[in-house]
Amino acid sequence: MKKVFMIMAVAIMCSPVFAQDETVIEIENAKGPYVTNGFWDNWFVSAGGGVQVYFGSDDSHGSLGKRFAPALDISAGKWITPSVGVRMQYSGLKAKGWSHGLSPYSEGKADAKGFYKEKFNTMNIHGDFLWNISNAIGGERVDRFWNFVPYVGFGLARSEGNGTSKNELAANAGLLHNLRISDAVDVSIDMRTMFVNQRFAHSNGSDGVNVMATVTAGITYKFNTRGFQRASDLIVVEDNTRYVQEIAQLEGMLRKADQQRSVLEMQLKNVKEELNNANSVEMTVPLMPDLAIFFEIGKADLTQKSIINLGYMADVIKQFPAKSFVIFASADKETGTPEFNMALSQKRGEAVHKVLVEKYGVDPSQLRIDAVGSSQQKFDSAQLNRVVVIEDNE
Repeated sequence: MKKVFMIMAVAIMCSPVFAQDETVIEIENAKGPYVTNGFWDNWFVSAGGGVQVYFGSDDSHGSLGKRFAPALDISAGKWITPSVGVRMQYSGLKAKGWSHGLSPYSEGKADAKGFYKEKFNTMNIHGDFLWNISNAIGGERVDRFWNFVPYVGFGLARSEGNGTSKNELAANAGLLHNLRISDAVDVSIDMRTMFVNQRFAHSNGSDGVNVMATVTAGITYKFNTRGFQRASDLIVVEDNTRYVQEIAQLEGMLRKADQQRSVLEMQLKNVKEELNNANSVEMTVPLMPDLAIFFEIGKADLTQKSIINLGYMADVIKQFPAKSFVIFASADKETGTPEFNMALSQKRGEAVHKVLVEKYGVDPSQLRIDAVGSSQQKFDSAQLNRVVVIEDNE
């Protein structure tokens, strides 16, 4: 909204020079800003399976092919922005290798060179920081097929076998490939390396670092809401006087509303005088004028002027307890998705309803909220359709 007012100010100052020109102002928002992301938005879960290879002090004694072991990943996480996310993951399953000399995880007999085969279970519980390079460089695209997501993380690794176990702190780094299948489902390929002290496999020494390399493939499910709402990418000013005219139109509507308020006050005064001068009065309910309350783009907050005008309307409504009224709430269709606009119009209707009932004491049974989002546009201008209109329901 601030950008719009800045553009209006420039247009007014330059109107003597460019009165006959058309101005197109492009705002480069390909990467944001993003205006929606509640706590429960953009969560995901994933599960996958694959293989892992442990690189310990003595494992080079055996061939790489014989050291492949099964791996399992289970994850839950959230995207905070289109480029930055966090997740918690369980990873691990089995590991195979060799040890020179007998170790707690040794199996069978030593070969001619004194090496034993090793086999043990592994588990790594870790938290990761995710960075979606594809969105960071190219901006968020919900239809992008392939997203590249490097990450780093830390956690606790555990090895276990033959009645013994070992816990060690571990660091993780990897590359996640998300392949889009649908809006809700991705195929995920996770290529990860875990770095851990060599004590993890009960190797000799305590200062060396061992590595676990893992590749898994699986499915990721993304919960609603799955995307991010981005601000408008383009504002077109076809005439430098357009916004000045719209402001004048709004001021005219405000003056009309003030006149309607004066008429209502006079009608109310006359009704009170008639009630005081007669024991029984057959009263005809007058036609109730509508009241329009306008909002800023993307907001449902009431201004002080709007609250005062609602007070006058509340006084009239309470004089006719048998009548009912509709709180028609809408949003403009030029900004926001239909879902976002429907929720926004509902918030606007509820804000007006709350002031009438809680602040001014209107009977809630006389009021009904009709939130239409951007599906109905009462006026020609986008700014005018960011509105709540209180209408006589009869």
